[in-house]
Amino acid sequence: MSGSLRGLLRDHWEALAAEPIGSAKKMRVAALPVKGSTGPISAAVDASGVRRLLIPLAPNESVASAADSALHWRERGLEDAKVFVRYADLSCDRPDLADVFNGLCADILVAVEAAPSRPLKAARTVVARWRALFAPGAVPLGADRLAGLFGELVVLERLLRSHRGASHLWTGPSGHRHDFTGAARSIEVKTSTATEGRRVRIHGLDQLEEPAGGCLDLVWIRVEQSTGGRCVPALVDDLLQLADDGHDLLSRLAEVGYRPADRGHYVDVLFRVTEERWYEVGAGFPRVTLASLVPPAPPVTDVHYTIDLLADPVPALGDADIEAHVAAATGVGQ
Repeated sequence: MSGSLRGLLRDHWEALAAEPIGSAKKMRVAALPVKGSTGPISAAVDASGVRRLLIPLAPNESVASAADSALHWRERGLEDAKVFVRYADLSCDRPDLADVFNGLCADILVAVEAAPSRPLKAARTVVARWRALFAPGAVPLGADRLAGLFGELVVLERLLRSHRGASHLWTGPSGHRHDFTGAARSIEVKTSTATEGRRVRIHGLDQLEEPAGGCLDLVWIRVEQSTGGRCVPALVDDLLQLADDGHDLLSRLAEVGYRPADRGHYVDVLFRVTEERWYEVGAGFPRVTLASLVPPAPPVTDVHYTIDLLADPVPALGDADIEAHVAAATGVGQ
């Protein structure tokens, strides 16, 4: 539902911004098809092009002006030839966070539809849930971590194109042993910036162990920095357009240390995928697992090892098999 509302909001804001506004004190307003007890929620654009969400206030409600990270609350009165209405006016002063603000406002509309008797309370609850995503992180990601994140997002893009709700499959940020965990198939992603070889570093005895009752793929991606590539913020923007649940996606990004408010640190770092190979991890694939040790379950811990895929120990999957495995991971056709 929030995905369709996100598109609706974007269309309204773009249409409002395309029309001239005669005065710096005026704004263009369009009512949205979501109505609370105090009236319809509206999209608005002011003379500076700032996008706003307007929530009609009840007579006993008021809003104090406040800035919360890049978000701003204020009370605003608007009148036309017939009526004067007070609104809670929510805006974001960062144009580069437009897609994030779009997702926030879409979630507000969903919340108001679910609880129309208290639209302002519903909006404040949603803003509190999203607030941290508008704040910068403590330390920007380094080059290696940024490249690794780019590789995982490339795979996530494949999954989201198969199923728009696939962001919940991205379990690596929460510390799961596999980067993506589906009902029938899990995926582990390894990204390399090396110009030669296909060496994969494995951490632990369970990283290449199939999930219980399922299968496992290893995806090896080589990236290089290139002026013809994409930056992580642009890739995140594309993923937000695909995903049904933008908040879920952004929350997982925050877990790995990426926040949209930090996009200025990353926009000039462009990556291009030069090689992407998918392997099914099973019989014949070189790996060390607990079950493979002799005797079984010995007191061995802290195991790290490297696999050299350059010799093609098992054939890489073809395009048709990759699509089938992606569909299995996302549950499409199940």
